[in-house]
Amino acid sequence: MRLGIAYDTQDMYNLGTDSSLYCDFDDIETITTLKHILASIGYQTVMLGNTEHVAQLIQNGQFQCDLVFNLVEGVKSRNREGLLPALLEIYNIPYIGTDAFGLSLTLNKALTKMLAERLGILTPKFFTVAPDCPVESIRELLGAMSMPVIIKPNIEGNSSGISVEQTVAKAIEKISYTLEQYKTAILCEEFIFGQEITVPFIGNKPFDMIWGITGVDIQRNDEFWLTSEMKMLGDYNNIILNLPKTTEEAFQRISTKLFFEIGCRDFARFDYRLTKSGDIYFIEVNPLPSLFAGGSFDIVGEQYGYTFAETVGHIVEAACKRMSIPKIEILPRTNDDH
Repeated sequence: MRLGIAYDTQDMYNLGTDSSLYCDFDDIETITTLKHILASIGYQTVMLGNTEHVAQLIQNGQFQCDLVFNLVEGVKSRNREGLLPALLEIYNIPYIGTDAFGLSLTLNKALTKMLAERLGILTPKFFTVAPDCPVESIRELLGAMSMPVIIKPNIEGNSSGISVEQTVAKAIEKISYTLEQYKTAILCEEFIFGQEITVPFIGNKPFDMIWGITGVDIQRNDEFWLTSEMKMLGDYNNIILNLPKTTEEAFQRISTKLFFEIGCRDFARFDYRLTKSGDIYFIEVNPLPSLFAGGSFDIVGEQYGYTFAETVGHIVEAACKRMSIPKIEILPRTNDDH
């Protein structure tokens, strides 16, 4: 099978001085490593580039892949993550991962929270601020919130532009600043004190998933949150969290409900805060998460006895089963797989 890897990096876009505002992109080393892993388990891999490059290949009659592994983030559009899947769907090209609608929905954090609330899932109190919102309206909305609050662009990821503010005055200042930077709606929500948790899911059948509950080993108190600077430095380890069985079952139940109501496919990551009293607050879902050795998907795979290569292979296999594409047997593990 000829497997194309669709991806983008910051240098593919003319971001200029705005380049530091966008943190969603994988680096080329992560993408190249994934290519080698896919090759090691039996796939003929091709680096496709971003949506524009894939469109050019199709238009020129040069697209020759049987399946696409979508990693494309896009930039400066609320539809940015859905553009490549939509393009592939037009030409009936099969791809791995969630479809255009699901990616565009989940990129909008506020809409995803509204869906979670409709499903009876606890989420922090929140509101959004449009670029033309008067300061007095923002002050009134903040007055109904408990401090501190967490502020972030509504359609960015990987902690882009995120901050925690302790007072109404500082929050107003930060919201105004972030609005000017990103020129898009800003999400403001109450900060939930507790354990920061991510739940990776692989598969497409309810209660038959590869999944686990993970955190980071540098969390020391309930005020902790993983900043973009921490993520860039990488000076921490993802770890499996051992929680009471009833809490684990609650995470599985909530994540499963969100996965299928949103229409996630093949793999996704869910982010939560767990309070000392055991309340689970849904934060957001990422159906286009990074895949790298030592990441949350890798350590969840280790829980099942898989190498990182085998875990990635299970993502591809889940997609192939969903689309009735003949399975490629995963090659025996080697010392170079992990």
